[in-house]
Amino acid sequence: MQQYLRGELKRLVAKPTVHEWLADVRARKRMSENRVTTESILEARDADRK
Repeated sequence: MQQYLRGELKRLVAKPTVHEWLADVRARKRMSENRVTTESILEARDADRK
């Protein structure tokens, strides 16, 4: 049981905080050259509905 709890604690501590994760996502988003407009998303969603 102690080994399991120790492993779980290590796993939890290794995870980034919500703020760290969000900062990472925003940084990767800024580096990406892909920009998708709302209109193109809606067109793709509705493409098979016609």
